[in-house]
Amino acid sequence: MSLIDISYFVGDINIPNTDQEPVQQRVNYAIQKYEQEFLRKLLGYPLYKAFISSLQVIPPAVPEQRMVDILYGKEYTNLQGRLTQWRGLILTDNPVFNLAGEYIFKPAVYLTAGTSIGLTPGTTSFTFDGTLGRPDWRGWTPVIFRSAPMEPGVDYSWNPDTAQLNLLKPGDKFGNGDKLFVQFELRTDPIDSTDVSPKQSPIANYIYYWHRRGQFTKTTDFGEVTSTADNTINRTSNEKMASAWNEMHDWVCEFIEFMDTYTSQEPVIYPEWQWIYRWDTIRHFEFMNPIF
Repeated sequence: MSLIDISYFVGDINIPNTDQEPVQQRVNYAIQKYEQEFLRKLLGYPLYKAFISSLQVIPPAVPEQRMVDILYGKEYTNLQGRLTQWRGLILTDNPVFNLAGEYIFKPAVYLTAGTSIGLTPGTTSFTFDGTLGRPDWRGWTPVIFRSAPMEPGVDYSWNPDTAQLNLLKPGDKFGNGDKLFVQFELRTDPIDSTDVSPKQSPIANYIYYWHRRGQFTKTTDFGEVTSTADNTINRTSNEKMASAWNEMHDWVCEFIEFMDTYTSQEPVIYPEWQWIYRWDTIRHFEFMNPIF
C-alpha cells in the first residue's frame, strides 16, 4: 500500500519518460522503498505504526479522523493564536484513498449553509457535481448528520449519478448557518477522477531527491561511472535536488508546528507523538544548502 503514485512526479520534480516501463519500474521501486522511510522519520515509529494501521481498516470500520487529518491536512489555530493549516501528506483536488481490501475511502466533510459553495440558505436541494467550485460527490453515497442523523427516503432523496440531494419533508429548507456533517460509504468500484491542479506531497519530494541522486552514476565492472549524451551539455542536478528537498523541509516544519500545537493543547489526540520526535524529525530533514 502506497500513499502516492507516479502521477505526483510533475512540474519541478518531473521525472521524464514515466510512460516507459523500465522507468516506471524504477520509480515504483523508489516509492516502495522511500515512502515508508520518509513516514517513519517524519512521524516517529509509534505514530507511524498507528497511522498505517488506521489506513488498513476493513469495512464497516473507517480510518480515525485524527489520521485522516495527518493524511489530507487540517486548518487549526496554532500556539500563537493564528489560524493556519497543515497541508497534509497528500494535496489533491480529489482526496480519495484505497484501503485494505481495495475499498476506496473519501474523507468526511463539514458544510455550512451560506458559507460552503453550493449549499444555499432557503433552498431545498443542492447538486455537488464538481462544477462551479462545488465538491464532486458523484458516485458516492453520503451519510448525513444535520441536528440528528438524516434518513434517506424520509428526510431526503439522493441521486448518486447527478449528485443531487432534495429535502423531502414539507417546508424543510436549508437555513442560514445550517451545519451538515457528511461521511461517505466505502466503495469498491474504480474511480476515474482528474485533479485540476497538480498533486503534491512531501513524500514525492523526498523520493525525487533520492531517485535523482541514484541516477548520478552507473555501476560497471570498472566502478561507478557518469554517462554523457551526444550534443548535450551536462548540468549539475544539485540545485533541483536541493530545491525539492527544501520544499519538503518547509512541509515538514508545518507538520511539526501542527503536532506541537496538539501536543500542548490536546495531547490525547496524538498520544503517540512525543517532544523528542520533533528533534529527530528536524535532524532528518534539516534545510539543505543548494550549493553543495
